Amino acid sequence: MLKISIVTPSFNQGQYLEETIQSVLDQKYPNLEYIIMDGGSTDNSVEIVKKYESQLAHWESKPDGGQSD
Repeated sequence: MLKISIVTPSFNQGQYLEETIQSVLDQKYPNLEYIIMDGGSTDNSVEIVKKYESQLAHWESKPDGGQSD
């Protein structure tokens, strides 16, 4: 089975982030590499991501140069 990689970029999107994560994970794709790149959010984004940490290939939260960085 092919591996697919999905990257969700986020910055202070806590109000939408959990729904986004659930939508990706609910697809139940067996060979998913799911990565969340957060630009150093100051809302509740990090707390939300931590709830799903065990289901993610990688995540980080640090200031960056914007969505395309």
